[in-house]
Amino acid sequence: MIRTSLFLSTALLLTACGGSAPESAPEASEANASAASEARKVTTLEATPAPFDHFFTVQGNVETDRLAQVFPMTQGTVLRIRVNEGETVRKGQVLLELDNDAVARNQDELDTRLSLAKDVLSRQERLWEQGIGTEVQLLEARTNVKALEESIAAFSEQVDFGKVTAPFAGIVDRIFAKEGGMASPMQPVARVIDLSDMYVRAMVSDHYLGKIEVGQRVNISMTGRASLTSAISRVGRFIEPANRTFEVVVPVPANTDLLPNEFAALHINDLHLDSAISLPSSLILQNREGLDFVYTIQGGKATRQPVQTGSSTADRVLILEGVVPGMPIIDRGSGQVVEGEAVQIIR
Repeated sequence: MIRTSLFLSTALLLTACGGSAPESAPEASEANASAASEARKVTTLEATPAPFDHFFTVQGNVETDRLAQVFPMTQGTVLRIRVNEGETVRKGQVLLELDNDAVARNQDELDTRLSLAKDVLSRQERLWEQGIGTEVQLLEARTNVKALEESIAAFSEQVDFGKVTAPFAGIVDRIFAKEGGMASPMQPVARVIDLSDMYVRAMVSDHYLGKIEVGQRVNISMTGRASLTSAISRVGRFIEPANRTFEVVVPVPANTDLLPNEFAALHINDLHLDSAISLPSSLILQNREGLDFVYTIQGGKATRQPVQTGSSTADRVLILEGVVPGMPIIDRGSGQVVEGEAVQIIR
């Protein structure tokens, strides 16, 4: 009986010792796997210096100084329209002609009178050389010739006034007159536009005084059109007291399809850095005191890194202090991690 109990005790002891050794390794492996599964999975991005540009936007209006309403210099019936709407014309080209036959007939009459006056003057000069006649008669003849010549010159100008010409090279955008209708110096007969020299005029808040200067880069954007790149050509030197704004002028590049009086947005580049660190704005967080920070990784744990931010543009924020090149910044998962939490970087 004693032998039987001793045998059972020995068997139980051997069974216990033999079972404990192989089960310890799986338990440790399971613990490590559990710890790994509890770590927050995140992605990171590396802080890398790159060029940084900041823009602000104002609304402007496309304008041109070469847009003219053409008025006739005299009144008359529209005899002939020499151009069509949309036609390109050169400076001085006749757009339309007015019927001023009455002026022409008066000029013919003056030409006849001038011919007679010159003949009288010639006779008077020959008589004066022969000692016949008076000096007053000679002066009167000369004065008469001069007066008629001046009158003819004035009538010649009036005849030319019957031809309405283009003030500069451009496009005939609109013809208001009709053949057979009356034209008057009080009403325009045509509109001529030169689209090769346009600009955008905009008003900028005086908040940007000192930040705007001639030569700064500007992107011009319009609804439904490709953006254009230009530069500021003029900065106004007067602040409108009503709205505290000053004027900027930006030339429109040649060969564009912009039209006068079209609205355009000016994206003015008021800050350019050749090399700076910027981060997506979604990664910039704030603590209870309102101080900015980002999450980086130290020792496998999420760590708050205080930062000082600057200007922002689009979806990126300029980092002035707190982040150095090469620093890993938590990207995906930055809004869920907490200080000191274990993290696992995934690719």
